[in-house]
Amino acid sequence: MTYFKMRWKMILLLSIFLILIGVGVMWYFQSRDFVLELGEQEEIRFHFRLGGNEVVGWSRGEMIWRIKVQSIIDPEEGGSGQTGEELILQDIEEGYFYREGEVYITFTVDEAHYHTPTEDLTLFGVRMERPGGDWLESDKMIYSKEQESLHSPVKVIGEMSDTSIEAEEMTVFLQTEEMIFTGGVQMIFELEGETDE
Repeated sequence: MTYFKMRWKMILLLSIFLILIGVGVMWYFQSRDFVLELGEQEEIRFHFRLGGNEVVGWSRGEMIWRIKVQSIIDPEEGGSGQTGEELILQDIEEGYFYREGEVYITFTVDEAHYHTPTEDLTLFGVRMERPGGDWLESDKMIYSKEQESLHSPVKVIGEMSDTSIEAEEMTVFLQTEEMIFTGGVQMIFELEGETDE
């Protein structure tokens, strides 16, 4: 009889051990950050809302941008488009644009909308910074995957190479670093400690 009691205790201990392992594995996979890669890497068509995530945009096999975000929403049909055509990224911690595998621009943003058919990214309430202290701010900037550009159709202000800039509109071509400012452009240059307009 003691043999059966010992065997029963072993089965019970083994069962408890396997349950604990199962719970640990489930907890691990639920607490892991989920990375959603958009662009040529994956095709997406689903609804979800996740926490503690990164959304990554790709072009020609290279990472172009990455955003650390707490909330990803796929609007219902009848909202801002058909389901799966637009993802709303909210509670954004930080974002990056890459060039040749290296961080090129860091940015903070209030909200971003990713348009899945064109793979364009619209940023709202954005501040972009580059190493060395250059910065730009705008209420709206649009990253165009096709043109590989950032376009602000509204007022933009910033500072680049000790030059203050203000314009009604701006386009930056990321590959060539060409910047075009239009509409009421004001630039204030600092020359040897003096300010000229």
